[in-house]
Amino acid sequence: MDEIRVGPKNDNRGCFFRMISIEHLHELREEVEEHHRQGRFDEPFYQELGTKISFELPPELPDAQTILVVSRPQPSLSVSVRWHGEDIPLTVPPGYADVEDMDSQALAALNNLLRPGPYRYVKARLPLRLLAARSGLVRYGRNNITYLPRFGSFHRLTAFFSDAPCHEDQWQEVEQLPGCDGCDACQRACPTGAIAEGQFMMRAERCLTQLNERDDSEPFPEWVDPSAHNALVGCMRCQRACPYNKNVVYWSSDRGSLSEEETSLLLSGRRTREDVRSLEVKLKSMGLSLSIFPRNLAALLENRDRTR
Repeated sequence: MDEIRVGPKNDNRGCFFRMISIEHLHELREEVEEHHRQGRFDEPFYQELGTKISFELPPELPDAQTILVVSRPQPSLSVSVRWHGEDIPLTVPPGYADVEDMDSQALAALNNLLRPGPYRYVKARLPLRLLAARSGLVRYGRNNITYLPRFGSFHRLTAFFSDAPCHEDQWQEVEQLPGCDGCDACQRACPTGAIAEGQFMMRAERCLTQLNERDDSEPFPEWVDPSAHNALVGCMRCQRACPYNKNVVYWSSDRGSLSEEETSLLLSGRRTREDVRSLEVKLKSMGLSLSIFPRNLAALLENRDRTR
């Protein structure tokens, strides 16, 4: 695996990258469509996925030759919200925060590495986990989360189309973590039954992460136990249980706190332009954005109030 150092010389948390030829773009599309044809994606999930990804070359880079997929290790975040006079610590899983900074660092690293250049880059809206697994950058776990050597699932993926020549096409078969055979830690930890016994592809329509990333106006299904909610966005249950994360499971970054007024404002959904601007400034200083606070913030706090 290629590593791009973007910090001090003694910083072992640089970016990792792989490159694949643009010729494999149609194979990525076919693989996603085959999962749908085989019933591994239910129709609502497949339709939603179609709004997030595109297999077309970007119009501003029609001569792209390479797809570059980059991973940068990232800790989970700890964010405290004040609610009913109490400070409540909440978790943001790896992969959600510092989006702009992470992408900028990845681009700076690529520009430094792929000399003489300069080459052009356009961010790719592709199925990142599948792309990264196909490049050999990561391996899949039973929970369909991708694992980076040494850092487990504590990393963030991004990808770019580029006109840089593909000197080494690293396309390969998808590999599973060898330790997944005979291990059911993630299956037992999953609060919604998304990880089925004897089946490697998880049931995406039952994954709590998929459910709580949807629009705030869409209620959670009745079958979701309120106690299942465990993170500000996404879900940490299978990641915390996975043996491959034993060395990073407590790797966390404290990003500060929100006042009771700010928490109430987030929950209300009724925000003036001035409110939004104020919240955006505060959250940006924490490496977050308004989109990181879906309706499961309310679910977390409601469940806490219910069980007290």
